[in-house]
Amino acid sequence: MASSKDNAQDISFFLEAKTPADVRKAIFKLALPAMLEFMLMMLVQMIDMIQVGSLGPWAIAATGLAAQPTMLIFSVFSALVVGTTALVARAAGAGDREYASRVTRQSFVVVLLMGVIVTAVGIPASGAIIRLMGADVDTIGPGTIYMKIIMAGTVFTVGNMVLAASLRGVGDMVTPMISNIVANVVNIFMNWLLINGNLGFPRLEVAGAAIATSFSRLIAFCITMHAVYARDKYISISIHDSYRFEPDVIRSVLNIGTPAAIEQLIMRTGALLFARLIAGFGTIMFAAHQIAINIDGLGIVPAMAFQMAATTLVGQGIGAQKPELSEEATRQSIIVSTIIMSLIGVAYFFLGKYAIMIFTRDAQVISLGESALKILAFSQPFTAVYFVVAGALRGAGDTKYAMYASAIGMWVTRLGLGYILADLLNMALIGAWIAVTVDMAVRMVLVVYLRSIAENMARSIVRRA
Repeated sequence: MASSKDNAQDISFFLEAKTPADVRKAIFKLALPAMLEFMLMMLVQMIDMIQVGSLGPWAIAATGLAAQPTMLIFSVFSALVVGTTALVARAAGAGDREYASRVTRQSFVVVLLMGVIVTAVGIPASGAIIRLMGADVDTIGPGTIYMKIIMAGTVFTVGNMVLAASLRGVGDMVTPMISNIVANVVNIFMNWLLINGNLGFPRLEVAGAAIATSFSRLIAFCITMHAVYARDKYISISIHDSYRFEPDVIRSVLNIGTPAAIEQLIMRTGALLFARLIAGFGTIMFAAHQIAINIDGLGIVPAMAFQMAATTLVGQGIGAQKPELSEEATRQSIIVSTIIMSLIGVAYFFLGKYAIMIFTRDAQVISLGESALKILAFSQPFTAVYFVVAGALRGAGDTKYAMYASAIGMWVTRLGLGYILADLLNMALIGAWIAVTVDMAVRMVLVVYLRSIAENMARSIVRRA
């Protein structure tokens, strides 16, 4: 795991960059481990779906129905996650190790308290939530069980989220990556034991997948917590530290993170309603949709990684009062991310069928899923630009612009156009995924335009000063 000295060297290397090649090297140093980390995070859910896929389309639909409201609930914590990363990155750029640790400590305590509340409410509400999702009779029971078990592990999930956010803020992408490697190994093995009942363990089917997922998140949480409590880290906290609530620190975190949390709520609520729309077309259609969602979740990982690199480097550049480095980091991240995501789009178009076949052998599901991926292929360059620019804005503290773009893209384009194409024009899943592609194009245009407005306002303020 990266030490305090390693983190300091990573920060220094970027701040001393002289050429675009130096900046790209700093970007890759952050993005590559983040890419692996995010890939492993996505794989936890994908592996659940692959391994329950042998039970039939009903099992895929059940886990998918639980996944959407669960992600909506977890999105509430985005304010602390995004705000923590941005503030810790700025503190690291300014060389203020003590403040970086204070931010981590305060965010950690708040997120744990919130996690306990969410668990207490989420478990008893799981059945009602699954029914509201429009589940068929064959998926209500298993979907409810899956969601209850996932809700029971909320504290570990969100605790790991905020600690990993702090580590990323100082450029330590390796520790979260390691925690996710271990968590995925645990998840795969426990799925094998519990879904079909191997080595004498009971056959728990969908419930077994949920137990494996929650336990693997507990393992990831323990690893990141141990790292942050280690004294050789750039950021470190101790049981002997003061955990007295510091309103000024939390206020600073929330000032940056609240628009990001609202953005996530907008996104997840929209995604939930979008899933509800697809669920109305039946279990087969929803299973194909959910498989495409999971494949896209893995495919979007490079954009997420370069977004995280842009957030961290822009924050560090601003903290060090070197805005030109922040600009170059954004520019180079856009170029590299667009190339990679375009190649992923080509793979979706020509090889999507084989990706669907990893999850299921049902001919109807394969055909529908393949069509969805062919459409999604065209959205990949838009996704690359949107994610990086949104990440750069977050690093600069301008999180509201990404929120505006997400709100318009999700609610006007994806839901509005999706309803017209899928339902009114009877295009079903095909119409829904056309709306997804148009949504990403709209978001890209909006976030680039809004960023230019923010830059012009900043220049105007500087001139007046």
